[in-house]
Parts: sequence; structure tokens; C-alpha cells
Amino acid sequence: MPTNQAAGIIIVLFVTACIILAFYYGKRGEYRKSLWLIFISGIALRIFLGMDFFLNPWDERYHALAAKNLLNHPLIPTLYDHPALDYDYKNWTGNHIWVHKPPMTLWLMAASMKVFGINEIAVRIPSILLSSLGIFLTFHIAKHFFNEKTALLASFFYAINGFLIELTVGHHPTDHVDTLFIFFIELGIFLSVYYLHHTSPLNLFLIGIATGFAVLTKWLPGFIVLAVFFVLLRSKETWKNVALHCITVFAVAFIVFIPWQIYIYSAFPQEAAWESHFNYLHICEPLDGHTGTIFYQFVMMPRIFGELIYVPLIMFFYSLYKKKLASENFALVVWVALPYLFFSFIATKMPGYVMISAPAIFMMLAWAFYNIKGKITIFRYKKLMIGFLALLVLLPIRYSFERVKPFSSVNRNPRWAQKLRDLNGKVDGAKSAVFNVDHYIEAMFYANVSAYPFIPTREQINQAKSRGFKIFIYNDSRIPTEILKDSSVTILN
Repeated sequence: MPTNQAAGIIIVLFVTACIILAFYYGKRGEYRKSLWLIFISGIALRIFLGMDFFLNPWDERYHALAAKNLLNHPLIPTLYDHPALDYDYKNWTGNHIWVHKPPMTLWLMAASMKVFGINEIAVRIPSILLSSLGIFLTFHIAKHFFNEKTALLASFFYAINGFLIELTVGHHPTDHVDTLFIFFIELGIFLSVYYLHHTSPLNLFLIGIATGFAVLTKWLPGFIVLAVFFVLLRSKETWKNVALHCITVFAVAFIVFIPWQIYIYSAFPQEAAWESHFNYLHICEPLDGHTGTIFYQFVMMPRIFGELIYVPLIMFFYSLYKKKLASENFALVVWVALPYLFFSFIATKMPGYVMISAPAIFMMLAWAFYNIKGKITIFRYKKLMIGFLALLVLLPIRYSFERVKPFSSVNRNPRWAQKLRDLNGKVDGAKSAVFNVDHYIEAMFYANVSAYPFIPTREQINQAKSRGFKIFIYNDSRIPTEILKDSSVTILN
């Protein structure tokens, strides 16, 4: 039996035991024990799926390389740290100065590599830890709106959600950036809820910091924290106080994120202006083939939250409309509706964009479960409703299995990654340009080289040499004879 399958069986048995115990303690009202067991289950699943000893192609490898380079110069974000050839500053997959993403995610990944070394697992540690902490945040926010049982179920849905787990470990585009974006937004909303019970200038200040960190992670959608905070306050404060509090939060967030914007426009004006324009292009053009209709994000919901997800959402919206729920629950609607509506009209479609709404959706799903369960005696077809309740829980579990793939026999330490880890020894510490590398971004992560995926021309070799690079080319029958005979070129096998 392959090692990965054996580990998969162990993790399934371990998580199953934790979940059974969690719901046992939850039923007895021992919510703290239950929550910790759900947390252990969630972090175990993330660690299991994150133990790949290679970098994922989109977008993890780019984020990992940019973060590694920040170890040497934290305020100069680069992809190709030392380009051997001319480059197009508009090409975010092959340029030098890399302001394609705000810096927060990269700084955290760099800090992790500073502590744990330059390796794939260190790249994922911040996402694994902060995504897992989201389990606690989900519980405490849901407890504010509902009760402990509903909060436990919401945190369970968060812990085992397959799409969130895949984002956390780099299996989806936008990976760690979206994972940390989800965390900082949920942290800001948690602090907003906390502020309702513990009003103080410090707590207000912390909401602003969390919002600023969210903006530093993935730009302006981070201000959804402010929208949710506004709705929460409006149910308890006067318009004047609401405006004053929101302005304070915005001011603190502004102080947190604006220095980076000023800095990059000053230090790297060409690249910063282009990236600003490129972000705008996402709105009007489907970039990198990420197309879809205006209904794309809504159509994707069953594949992320389970096929029955529309029923709980409709129930929640209808109950709020009929005033069967407290008005402050409208904050959850804002948390879901704003991202889904905004990204539905954005031309570039990716499912990760709207996952900042996921915690609120888990809360609505958990609320619907207990709402139906509490009224099950009034239904004519009780067995049918029991089956429906079972599916509300089992369908997300099924998707978790499908995405975590615990019984897969996939190779988690492929030969190509092993070879690239040995590349530093082959180039003898020289300032090196390595050509004809299939995994060229990964090569620059594993080794201190400038790598390219093609066989160079004579002109490109001369350009790299003029910049002080030694030339290395992975052997290939297509290499011209005159380059093979060049004594200044080293052929690698």
C-alpha cells in the first residue's frame, strides 16, 4: 500500500474520531471541548493535504519565489531577483519588480521561511495556521448571531470545507493570498462583533488594523469589514456615532495600507501603474482564460458548499425579510451579498474571489439545519426532512473527501523537484543562468539561479554573459551544435 494511502486512512480515522467526539461533547453542552476537537480536525486535514514536497503551478510557485526573494530585501518585491535577460515589466510571470500582489501574504511567508527554512512546507505554514484559526473566529461570530450549537456546526462546515482546504495548501489559483484575505476579513468582523460587547478605543483601533491588513493582502474588497461593521453598529447606535466609528476604522486602515501604495508608486512607478491598470482589466476583460457568465459565482456554490446550499440561503433571506430574525442578521447578508454581486459583474471569474463570504454562508447553513430540526415534528413527511438534514451535512463532507483525496496514490515528492533541490551544487555557487528548465520558477525557489524554460539563442547567451552570468543548459537534442561546442556553456543532465 502506498505511503500516502496509509496516511490517508490514518487521517480519515483520526478526523472521524475527533468529529464524533466533538458532536458528543456538543450535545452535552461542553462546547469548549467540542470546538477544540473541530479545530484539531480542521488543522489535521490542512496539514495532511499540505505535505506536498513540490510547489503547485498556479499561483503558489510565484508567491513562494517572490516571498523567498523578500528575505534578502523585504521592501523590494521581485520575481526574477537578478534577470539574466531583458524582460517585459508587464508580464507578471516573468518580470523583475513584482508588485502583482500586495505584500502582506508574501511578508508572512518570508517570515515563516526565515524561521523554518526555505522549503515548501514553510511556504504553507502561515496559511495553515491562520485558516485553522478561522474555525475559532467562525464559532465566536456565529455564537453572537445565534447560539453555541449553531456556532459549532458552522465551525465544523468551515473546518472540513474542501475548497477552503485546497486554497490553504496552494492547490487553487490565488491560494495563500485568498486564504489570508479570508482570515483578515473574518478577523475584522470578529473584532466588530467583539466591539459590540466591549466598546473601547483600543478595540476600534484593532478593527482598523485588521481591515488595513486585509487591504494589504488583496486590496479594496477588504473594506467589506467596514460595511459589516456599519450594519452591526446601526442596530445599536445613532447615525452620528455610527459615522464617527466607521470614519475612525477607515482612518486607521488607511494609515496601515497607504504607505505601501505611496512607496511602490515612488520606488517603482512604471510597475505600480501597470499593475493598477492590470487590476482594472480584471473588471472588463476575462484574463488568463477565466471566463464565465454573470451567474458563474452562483452556479459554483453547490460545488463548494453542497448541492442543497440554495435552500438554506433562501430560508435565511426569507426569514430576515419576514422579520423572523433580528435586524442585525442583515450583517450576514451584506457579508455574502456584496462579494457575490461585485464579482458577478467582474469579467474575470474565479471561485476563490468570493470565498471571503464563506464563513457567513457556513453560519446560514448551520442556522437552517437547526431551524428545520427544531420544527421537524410539524412536517408531514418527517423521514424526508431527516434525509434532507442528513444531506446538508453529508454533501459538504463528500466534497471534502473529493478535494482532500485521502486515498490518492499521487507522488508527493516528484523526481523533478528532487533534481531541482540539487541544482545549487551543480552550478557551484556561481552567478548562474540556467536554461531549458521545465519548472523554471520552482528552480529559482530551490536554487540561487535565474532560470528560463527555453533553449537560448546565441544573442541571449551573449546578453547573459555580458551581465556576469555563467551559462548552464539542460541537455536536449534541439540544442544547436555551435552552442554545444561553446566552452563557456555547461550542459546539465
